[in-house]
Amino acid sequence: MPVVLAFVLAIVPATCGAQITTNVFTRVLHLRTGANETATGFTIAVDGREYLITAKHAVGSLGQDAKIGIEQNSAWVNIPVKIYKCDDPVDIAVLIPPYQLTYDLPLPNENSNFMYGQDAYFLGFPYNLGGPVGPNGAYPMPFVKRSLISVVEPVDASRKASVYLLDGYNNPGFSGGPLVAKDNSKPGFNYDVIAVVTGFEPEVVPVVTSHAIESPDKGSEKSKEQPWRIRRNPDGSYIEYVDTENSAVLNTGIVTAFSLQPAIDLIRKHPEGPEEKTLTAQPVLK
Repeated sequence: MPVVLAFVLAIVPATCGAQITTNVFTRVLHLRTGANETATGFTIAVDGREYLITAKHAVGSLGQDAKIGIEQNSAWVNIPVKIYKCDDPVDIAVLIPPYQLTYDLPLPNENSNFMYGQDAYFLGFPYNLGGPVGPNGAYPMPFVKRSLISVVEPVDASRKASVYLLDGYNNPGFSGGPLVAKDNSKPGFNYDVIAVVTGFEPEVVPVVTSHAIESPDKGSEKSKEQPWRIRRNPDGSYIEYVDTENSAVLNTGIVTAFSLQPAIDLIRKHPEGPEEKTLTAQPVLK
């Protein structure tokens, strides 16, 4: 573990467990981007300057110069930011704060040393929930979820960024959070940010209702093709599930994330972030 990380661990107890290291969770922030809209953001350093990253759809209603809320000490603190949005379809936005927001612990952001089937973790604040302040200074602790790198769709002219498809379970509020994976070229727990969580692959299914039938062979033609639609009750009677005119969206458990590179390219076109300095405590927002 790098010396600088060991130093900060002494002042910020690493009580989040053995997997996610301090240089990851101390950069994750709970954001409010509208009256009732919350999301996740995280800071990265590019060329010695700090930038706040989130999902573009989380700030879709905001102009280039806006105010966002950041949770600190269980309250929202509003700060002005300048917002640059990646071109569609990349769902990433770069926010430039007026001053440094988090520790300057190194968190690499251009890692390609991962493998298919490798564990990856994403952090954030689902359903507006977070852990207690303390381990992360005055900021709340983010949730941590584990996923599996299943597919990485490469960059092409229409996509403009690699898209990560993960075997996991995303919830509302994780949008804009970092996806981190272990750098396999280094020993121990060395994580890099590889992508920004933006959503999940949905499945639209019909809402069904049930009615009694005399026996399985009295079911509809559709139930003969889909036997799951018929159920035998404990008393020996049968029911059949039939479609209604309504439908519902289900979470398939496939998490989607865009690679961070378009954000880094956008940052280098607008190198306006505050200089990242060495701090001994998380900043107090004002």
